Amino acid sequence: PGLLKDPGSDVWIKVLSSLDCKCSFEPQAIPCSISWRRNMPSTPSAPDDSMVKTEEEKEVLVLVEPEDFLKRLFSLTQPDLNQVLPLASLEGSSAKTYSLAVIGLDAYRWYVLGARGERWGLGGSQRALVVLQLWGNIDVLFLDTWQEFGEHVSALTKAIAKRPYKRQQEMQELPFCTAGISGSRVRVQKDGTGLWQVWKRQIQQFNRVSPATAAAIAEAYPSPSLLLQAYEECRTEDERLLLLSDIPVKSDVGRKDRRVGPDLSRRIYLFMVSTNPDLVLDLTA
Repeated sequence: PGLLKDPGSDVWIKVLSSLDCKCSFEPQAIPCSISWRRNMPSTPSAPDDSMVKTEEEKEVLVLVEPEDFLKRLFSLTQPDLNQVLPLASLEGSSAKTYSLAVIGLDAYRWYVLGARGERWGLGGSQRALVVLQLWGNIDVLFLDTWQEFGEHVSALTKAIAKRPYKRQQEMQELPFCTAGISGSRVRVQKDGTGLWQVWKRQIQQFNRVSPATAAAIAEAYPSPSLLLQAYEECRTEDERLLLLSDIPVKSDVGRKDRRVGPDLSRRIYLFMVSTNPDLVLDLTA
């Protein structure tokens, strides 16, 4: 119910109502949070049992006010995630995947904090993302409007709904599989020829990564082990986070060259170092 208090909340409700799903507003263990349930076919053990059972999904999206988010984050003197999100007292919280959405952080910073808001630059926000993702498997999404919040909830709902079908597809052979003779696959010879192509194809599996971008990263770091070695040589977390961001990407003739950028650099870093199989790498997917 706390999600309905803001005057602009009706915008995201309209976006939600356009989805082919049912929604209800109920008290939650964490205020201003959204969770999902799925109806699953069930084999009844008795004649009166229902043919459908309801299962709780693991995702929980929590809306956090900018002021509250900054207060909690700036109070961190050590990796104590309970200061950012009070989960320790929740039964079964370890089985959940939490993400935070903060609406209007930039506006709050400039109009309320004034000059003090300069502390919250790109480095600060990127560090917050890495800390929360690696220490607590908590993603943070910074949004400007309720419309964007609604679109994110919509995209997340669709992704959760499609999960069983995606799992079936993932069980099938991947297009860059090293075996086989199809032209769309890469052959790896005994001397290692072809491994670079496999590495490039793997990078290209990330969302919004062109063949040119994948090739640029693979040329700079020709193997996963060399990239991991480069991460180990970095002195700070920020260096690791932005290691790939300045790699130039060759563009077509007549087009201005570009760079890999901090977003993809962050996603690849988390992919390489995280041991959590459920970690969400792309916050805009």
